[in-house]
Amino acid sequence: MAERAGVSKSLVSLVVRNSPRVSEERRRRVLEVMEEIGYELNLAARSLSSRHSGNIGVLVSDLHNPWAFDVVDAARPVLEEAGHTVLFSAATASAAGSGVDLSILQAFRDLGVAGLLVVGTVPDKAPFSRVVSGGAVVFAGGGPDYIDTADVVRSDDAHGLSMVVEHLIEQGHERIAHLGGLGGSVGKERVKGYTAAMEEHGLGRNIHVVDADFSQESGYVAAQRALGASGRLRHPTALACINDLAALGAMTAADERGIEIAITGYDNIALGAMPRLGLTTVDPDSSTIGITGAKTLLQRINDNGEGFVHQPVVPELVIRKSSLLGL
Repeated sequence: MAERAGVSKSLVSLVVRNSPRVSEERRRRVLEVMEEIGYELNLAARSLSSRHSGNIGVLVSDLHNPWAFDVVDAARPVLEEAGHTVLFSAATASAAGSGVDLSILQAFRDLGVAGLLVVGTVPDKAPFSRVVSGGAVVFAGGGPDYIDTADVVRSDDAHGLSMVVEHLIEQGHERIAHLGGLGGSVGKERVKGYTAAMEEHGLGRNIHVVDADFSQESGYVAAQRALGASGRLRHPTALACINDLAALGAMTAADERGIEIAITGYDNIALGAMPRLGLTTVDPDSSTIGITGAKTLLQRINDNGEGFVHQPVVPELVIRKSSLLGL
């Protein structure tokens, strides 16, 4: 095929991997020859024909959260530039509460993937480690669950929430509720940051954590509960939400009740920047998480490294109009 297209075998390989390093003219020439001869890429056969597969699996814990795709978008070019084919899937099964999707992991194992990049929080590390040899698994953007047993690149979640609380206090808020706590160690870390900041400012009596996870529906339900509080737990003047999706749900709940209240999120997804929403949020630097996660995985694949890497990424507060309301 390479001879017929008038190019080298290595260039054909780059076209197969959809590498951006190939000019459009050469890419078109190779693709035309592929179509003429009826060439079909067989990933399984290719992985079996070589000792080291060029395939890397990227698994996302939550397909509903745009943040995860920001991480993947940053990681993918790094992996492809290194000559790997990226195979993408959900990390968890579609059925609620069914945990890690073992059928997907088995498929990746059959393909002989060289490594796995797991984006987001997952309940158990063991199934992922069994897919590849040599421990070539990196967890990107999850909590600190596996920092002693696996490579982890993650946002400093506690610091992120503490910045949110500091900002709300500067706006004059004292009754600040946190909608979160669920969602594994990420949720716990964000509760830790919220609680520490409240106590540091002498507001321990006002600490109020309303259970919520990373979904918009969960944020809506939690906000309804928080805004309906009475007695000692008077309804808050500000809601610090576990993430942007939960914050969007909280906004809906507040609108339905006709309440103007400060609301913040976490993740800095593109939707939150829309002028109509103007969501104050924490930017976890998803691009750095994705790039660093990909580079860490490549290093683990190539030389297996020494010890496990824990790379916390410092987040930044992005202030918009949603936190400047409510008093």
